[in-house]
Amino acid sequence: MAALFWVRWGALLGLALAVAGWDLRRRLIPNAVVAAGLGAGLVLAVLAGGPALVAAGLGAAVLGGPMVLLWLAGAAAGGQGLVGAGDAKAALALGALLGMPDALAGLFWGAAAGALLALAAVGRGLWRGRGPILAALRRDGGWGCLCAILADPVWGQGIPYGAALSAGAVVAALLVR
Repeated sequence: MAALFWVRWGALLGLALAVAGWDLRRRLIPNAVVAAGLGAGLVLAVLAGGPALVAAGLGAAVLGGPMVLLWLAGAAAGGQGLVGAGDAKAALALGALLGMPDALAGLFWGAAAGALLALAAVGRGLWRGRGPILAALRRDGGWGCLCAILADPVWGQGIPYGAALSAGAVVAALLVR
């Protein structure tokens, strides 16, 4: 049983590193990476026994379900999704490897990591575009500054949310056990 714990840990860490690496570098998470992680989660759950399989399924639903819904909500409106499809699929695989109740903690810590990434991306974008923003502040006051901030292209760039979910999954696995 202890060997399965370490194999599961290794699979989770490997999947998290692969997802984060691909997402940070290419903003794309390959289906092969996600399928390998999901397959590993299900095989390990089957080897661990009946309750572990239920926990893996619930973990995938708890961590991946909200991400799939966010992707569907954006895609139904004609956009790309509020999170990427790769992020949603990676959340399913991470949730299967975490199982329940760890997946609930993974959702929390992934959202926290995503918020930090979003703040960093906005701060970086605003710092790079500070010239037009400061010029609008001098020229038009607070309203012009707000309009210049909202017109900044940083808002449409998105963040690598798969990396945030990966970090949240690893933190959850470290803290819950």
